Amino acid sequence: MPDKRKILIIDDELDNRELLEQILTDKFKVLSAEDGEAGLRVARAELPDLILLDITMPKLDGFAVCETLRTNEATRDIPIIMLTAASDVDHRIRSFMTGADDFVPKPFRPKELLARVLSKMRRVEERKGKEEVLECGNLVLDLRKIDAQLNGKSLGLSVLEFNLLKCFVQNKDRVMSRERILESVWRDSVVSDRTVDTHIVSLRKKLADFDHTLATVYGAGYVLKKE
Repeated sequence: MPDKRKILIIDDELDNRELLEQILTDKFKVLSAEDGEAGLRVARAELPDLILLDITMPKLDGFAVCETLRTNEATRDIPIIMLTAASDVDHRIRSFMTGADDFVPKPFRPKELLARVLSKMRRVEERKGKEEVLECGNLVLDLRKIDAQLNGKSLGLSVLEFNLLKCFVQNKDRVMSRERILESVWRDSVVSDRTVDTHIVSLRKKLADFDHTLATVYGAGYVLKKE
């Protein structure tokens, strides 16, 4: 089974966190934090696929958390849905000005919230699918030509190697488990975890001049990160 997408809930009210977990836990892996500072720590460590962010919190409010996430390279593209009991126009405007993708007033309807979350997830996947050229340091991937170049020179990758590398570039700084890699690259093919390891060993040799590292995270999988 593929890994569930991760959603981070940042909310200081326990009842709200528990309600959101009940709504989301069947479809997603749910993480939570009880204040803004803790939320930033979890977001940087886990790199969730989406964040549900309360506005009124101790230590750091939702606006400050959102601004901080948007200035960090690893977290700036994570979709953020603001949650607040205040539904006035000023709160909505400020939410979008600080970088939020959506705004949901409390109390919310569980089905509506879930629909908004699923919509954001689909749009992220669609945006990734429409990209034609990906750049990562001194590496350029041309998705139309299925060509990978390092410092302007083609690496001559196979289609499978290219798709494996693309998977890591699209998920840069995010730890990818073998199961998730298999789901993304091999899809319906029946192969073992060892197949992933073998191809990564081969890919690393061809990426000797890459200014990023395809690192092993023992017990978790692999991550592409800046050297």
